[in-house]
Amino acid sequence: MRALTVEFAPARRPVAALAIWGAVCALMAIGLGTAAWQSWTHRQAVAARAASDAQEAARLRAQLRERADRAAASAAAPAYARDALAVAKTAAFPMQPVLRSLETVAVDGVLVTAIELNAARGGADVTLAFDDYKALLAYLELLNEGEPAPRWSLVRAEASGARRQAVIRATWS
Repeated sequence: MRALTVEFAPARRPVAALAIWGAVCALMAIGLGTAAWQSWTHRQAVAARAASDAQEAARLRAQLRERADRAAASAAAPAYARDALAVAKTAAFPMQPVLRSLETVAVDGVLVTAIELNAARGGADVTLAFDDYKALLAYLELLNEGEPAPRWSLVRAEASGARRQAVIRATWS
């Protein structure tokens, strides 16, 4: 066997490719840095604008609240307010239970002659014509039957000649 003598070529380094690669990486780093800087400055500007908008909105809300308070203080109640309140109370008055209570009770010798519903007071006044006091008290007991507390009460009973009248009152609230 013979000895071989081999000369190895020196290792080539791709300097040009590495330089190009380094330049590309540097340009990308510069580009990303610039984009990040622009994004950060834009974000700061938006945050500052949002803060100033919030301050302006708070100032406008306070100004509107002040105007509304001044308008409410200087505004007088409308002329129809009292009548509207009376109509609303009348509409909310439980008229059906009052009438149902009177319709379900019947006693011989007692006759309902008038019903006055007073929504402002929350009650009803009923005028009765009656033959004798015993029948009147029986009628009143039947009206209050089943109630936890007596709802109907005798306001007055009077007799003038053959005519006898009584007024009973109920509170409905």
